[in-house]
Amino acid sequence: MSAPEGFPTKFESPIPIENSNQTSLIGASAFCIIFPTLMVTLRMVAKIKSTKKFNASDACILVALFFNTALHADVFIMVVHGGFGFHVQDIATRFGPEVLTLFFKCIMVFALLWNATTCFTKLSVLLMYMSVFPVRRVVLPCQVLGVFIILWNIGGVLGGILVCRPLAMNWDQTIPGGKCGNQPMYYMWLGIINIIVEVTMLALPMPVLYKLQMPLRKKIVIISMFGIGFATCAITIYRQATLPALQFADMTHSGVVATLLSGLEPSVALALACVPFLRPLFGTVFGTTQNKSSPATGDYRKGSKRSVTREFEELDDNSSEVQLQPVMPIREALVTSDPKKRDRTAKPDTITVETGWEVNVKRDSGGAGLK
Repeated sequence: MSAPEGFPTKFESPIPIENSNQTSLIGASAFCIIFPTLMVTLRMVAKIKSTKKFNASDACILVALFFNTALHADVFIMVVHGGFGFHVQDIATRFGPEVLTLFFKCIMVFALLWNATTCFTKLSVLLMYMSVFPVRRVVLPCQVLGVFIILWNIGGVLGGILVCRPLAMNWDQTIPGGKCGNQPMYYMWLGIINIIVEVTMLALPMPVLYKLQMPLRKKIVIISMFGIGFATCAITIYRQATLPALQFADMTHSGVVATLLSGLEPSVALALACVPFLRPLFGTVFGTTQNKSSPATGDYRKGSKRSVTREFEELDDNSSEVQLQPVMPIREALVTSDPKKRDRTAKPDTITVETGWEVNVKRDSGGAGLK
């Protein structure tokens, strides 16, 4: 990217903060770093409090947080050192071509970091589904969708790198013989597939949640907790609506809204993915409204004719990972007349009951016979 003759060829950073585009980008990126970091921290604290083991879902959310932080650090660099928020011509006139080169390098890195953040956030949610709903009708679709997400994001990274050939064409459009593919179409399809994946993920646990046997109020709360990801879908859809107005020739100015929404979307998704794990902390902060009696002695009441009254109560489970599994049989019965088969199928803690019949033959003086 070169500037016309007479314009400065180099500008000493940082770029002055002069317009609302710059302040919006800085403010949004600061929020998108602080809020997810806070939510992930609370998730880890809740994990420790509930004495649950660190699992693959937690690992993925931490990796997603790392890439999310890098994503918005990249936005800071684009604003403070790349002139993001100004028109391309203004940057070339005031700050020189080096600033534009840095911006276009950073915007390419932004797309790669977005893919990484999105991928690990979605994998964390799917792993959480598989832990909470360990039934085949949930686990198998999660595995298939997880493989698709990995392949889709690998394709997104490769597309972001190879959309312009040679690679330097991404930040220097003056290279002889270089060419770029349809960049608006690349971003459009990336977003459309993202919406389809998000809707599919939100729909996965709903049939199981709907069939839960519990009071309607609690069922609505749980379904709402798992359905808050629709907020991310709303951001993605709005972002898609802004893409047709994106002018790559003036990306430093026309791309502000699209970039802001693109950064907000994975950050909100990352933060919301932590909400189902925070129940132990809510129990600590707000306390419990249930009266608990000793499980061994029950509840003693004065003035009652019966010395002991045992009450049934709803368990106050502060665990954030309630295992919803099919009820398995706790006893098995095996009837066989073959001792060898019985020995093969018997388990170490098996109680064996044997029944035998004995036939006695007795002869009396009156004749032979069975008795």
